[in-house]
Amino acid sequence: MKTAHSEQTERLERDRNWRRAFVEDFCELDVVVGMPRASLRVLGWMIVCQPAVQSAQQIMEELSLSAGSVSAAVDRVTRTGDRHVYYRLRAEGWDRVLTQRFRSLGEVRRAADRALEASGGEADQRLRELRDLYGRIEFGLSELLARRPRPIRRDD
Repeated sequence: MKTAHSEQTERLERDRNWRRAFVEDFCELDVVVGMPRASLRVLGWMIVCQPAVQSAQQIMEELSLSAGSVSAAVDRVTRTGDRHVYYRLRAEGWDRVLTQRFRSLGEVRRAADRALEASGGEADQRLRELRDLYGRIEFGLSELLARRPRPIRRDD
Protein backbone atom coordinates (compact mmCIF):
# COMPACT_ATOMS: atom_id res chain seq x y z
CA MET A 1 0.00 0.00 0.00
CA LYS A 2 1.36 3.38 -1.01
CA THR A 3 1.47 6.15 1.50
CA ALA A 4 0.72 9.78 0.66
CA HIS A 5 4.42 10.51 1.09
CA SER A 6 5.51 7.73 -1.29
CA GLU A 7 2.95 8.85 -3.91
CA GLN A 8 4.21 12.43 -3.65
CA THR A 9 7.84 11.26 -3.94
CA GLU A 10 6.94 9.14 -6.98
CA ARG A 11 5.10 12.08 -8.61
CA LEU A 12 8.07 14.41 -7.99
CA GLU A 13 10.50 11.88 -9.47
CA ARG A 14 8.29 11.38 -12.56
CA ASP A 15 8.08 15.18 -12.97
CA ARG A 16 11.84 15.52 -12.64
CA ASN A 17 12.50 12.65 -15.08
CA TRP A 18 10.50 14.05 -18.01
CA ARG A 19 12.10 17.45 -17.50
CA ARG A 20 15.60 15.98 -17.49
CA ALA A 21 14.80 13.82 -20.53
CA PHE A 22 13.67 16.95 -22.40
CA VAL A 23 16.87 18.79 -21.45
CA GLU A 24 19.03 15.93 -22.71
CA ASP A 25 17.01 15.61 -25.94
CA PHE A 26 17.22 19.37 -26.43
CA CYS A 27 20.99 19.52 -25.99
CA GLU A 28 21.37 16.86 -28.70
CA LEU A 29 20.37 19.63 -31.12
CA ASP A 30 23.81 21.24 -30.80
CA VAL A 31 24.74 20.32 -34.36
CA VAL A 32 21.44 21.57 -35.77
CA VAL A 33 21.17 24.76 -33.72
CA GLY A 34 24.87 25.58 -33.65
CA MET A 35 25.00 26.38 -29.93
CA PRO A 36 27.22 24.80 -27.28
CA ARG A 37 25.67 21.81 -25.50
CA ALA A 38 25.91 23.49 -22.08
CA SER A 39 23.98 26.51 -23.37
CA LEU A 40 21.34 24.23 -24.86
CA ARG A 41 21.02 22.35 -21.57
CA VAL A 42 20.40 25.64 -19.75
CA LEU A 43 18.00 26.81 -22.41
CA GLY A 44 16.16 23.47 -22.35
CA TRP A 45 15.91 23.59 -18.56
CA MET A 46 14.59 27.14 -18.58
CA ILE A 47 11.83 26.02 -20.97
CA VAL A 48 10.52 23.31 -18.61
CA CYS A 49 11.66 24.26 -15.10
CA GLN A 50 9.28 25.19 -12.31
CA PRO A 51 9.28 27.88 -11.18
CA ALA A 52 10.19 29.70 -14.39
CA VAL A 53 12.70 31.89 -12.54
CA GLN A 54 15.60 29.91 -11.05
CA SER A 55 18.66 30.85 -9.04
CA ALA A 56 22.08 30.17 -10.48
CA GLN A 57 22.58 27.62 -7.72
CA GLN A 58 19.37 25.78 -8.62
CA ILE A 59 20.36 25.58 -12.29
CA MET A 60 23.94 24.51 -11.53
CA GLU A 61 22.75 21.78 -9.16
CA GLU A 62 20.02 20.49 -11.44
CA LEU A 63 22.23 20.34 -14.53
CA SER A 64 25.64 19.78 -12.90
CA LEU A 65 27.09 22.80 -14.72
CA SER A 66 29.57 25.51 -13.83
CA ALA A 67 28.46 29.06 -13.07
CA GLY A 68 29.81 30.32 -16.41
CA SER A 69 27.53 27.97 -18.35
CA VAL A 70 24.40 29.19 -16.61
CA SER A 71 24.31 32.74 -17.93
CA ALA A 72 24.68 31.85 -21.61
CA ALA A 73 21.02 31.54 -22.62
CA VAL A 74 19.17 33.47 -19.95
CA ASP A 75 18.60 36.93 -18.49
CA ARG A 76 19.53 37.94 -14.95
CA VAL A 77 16.64 38.84 -12.67
CA THR A 78 16.91 40.66 -9.37
CA ARG A 79 14.44 40.56 -6.52
CA THR A 80 14.15 43.37 -4.02
CA GLY A 81 15.67 42.36 -0.70
CA ASP A 82 17.16 39.13 -2.08
CA ARG A 83 20.90 38.92 -2.69
CA HIS A 84 20.74 35.77 -4.84
CA VAL A 85 21.12 35.94 -8.60
CA TYR A 86 18.14 34.55 -10.51
CA TYR A 87 17.70 33.77 -14.17
CA ARG A 88 14.81 33.38 -16.58
CA LEU A 89 14.48 32.45 -20.22
CA ARG A 90 15.44 35.44 -22.36
CA ALA A 91 12.57 37.49 -23.73
CA GLU A 92 12.48 36.96 -27.47
CA GLY A 93 14.97 34.12 -26.97
CA TRP A 94 13.63 32.09 -29.87
CA ASP A 95 14.04 35.07 -32.17
CA ARG A 96 17.73 35.09 -31.29
CA VAL A 97 18.14 31.36 -31.91
CA LEU A 98 16.27 31.53 -35.22
CA THR A 99 18.15 34.64 -36.31
CA GLN A 100 21.40 32.76 -35.75
CA ARG A 101 20.11 29.88 -37.89
CA PHE A 102 18.95 32.29 -40.61
CA ARG A 103 22.48 33.68 -40.77
CA SER A 104 23.84 30.22 -41.49
CA LEU A 105 21.21 29.70 -44.20
CA GLY A 106 22.23 33.02 -45.68
CA GLU A 107 25.89 31.97 -45.62
CA VAL A 108 25.09 28.88 -47.68
CA ARG A 109 23.17 31.01 -50.19
CA ARG A 110 25.97 33.62 -50.33
CA ALA A 111 28.61 30.90 -50.85
CA ALA A 112 26.58 29.55 -53.76
CA ASP A 113 26.20 33.09 -55.16
CA ARG A 114 29.96 33.64 -54.99
CA ALA A 115 30.64 30.32 -56.68
CA LEU A 116 28.11 31.03 -59.42
CA GLU A 117 29.70 34.41 -60.06
CA ALA A 118 33.23 32.99 -60.02
CA SER A 119 32.30 30.09 -62.31
CA GLY A 120 31.82 32.38 -65.27
CA GLY A 121 28.80 30.35 -66.38
CA GLU A 122 30.46 26.94 -65.99
CA ALA A 123 28.43 25.90 -62.93
CA ASP A 124 25.51 23.61 -63.64
CA GLN A 125 21.95 23.54 -62.33
CA ARG A 126 22.89 21.95 -58.98
CA LEU A 127 24.58 25.10 -57.72
CA ARG A 128 21.75 27.34 -58.95
CA GLU A 129 19.19 25.06 -57.29
CA LEU A 130 21.13 25.19 -54.03
CA ARG A 131 21.28 28.99 -54.13
CA ASP A 132 17.62 29.34 -55.08
CA LEU A 133 16.39 26.86 -52.47
CA TYR A 134 18.35 28.47 -49.64
CA GLY A 135 17.23 31.90 -50.82
CA ARG A 136 13.55 30.84 -50.67
CA ILE A 137 13.99 29.24 -47.27
CA GLU A 138 15.83 32.27 -45.92
CA PHE A 139 13.14 34.65 -47.22
CA GLY A 140 10.22 32.47 -46.07
CA LEU A 141 11.55 31.98 -42.56
CA SER A 142 12.35 35.65 -42.08
CA GLU A 143 8.81 36.54 -43.24
CA LEU A 144 7.35 33.96 -40.87
CA LEU A 145 9.35 35.31 -37.94
CA ALA A 146 8.34 38.89 -38.73
CA ARG A 147 4.62 37.96 -38.71
CA ARG A 148 4.52 35.91 -35.54
CA PRO A 149 2.87 37.41 -32.45
CA ARG A 150 5.20 38.58 -29.70
CA PRO A 151 4.99 36.59 -26.45
CA ILE A 152 3.80 38.17 -23.23
CA ARG A 153 6.30 37.75 -20.39
CA ARG A 154 4.83 35.86 -17.44
CA ASP A 155 7.12 34.96 -14.57
CA ASP A 156 6.38 32.61 -11.68
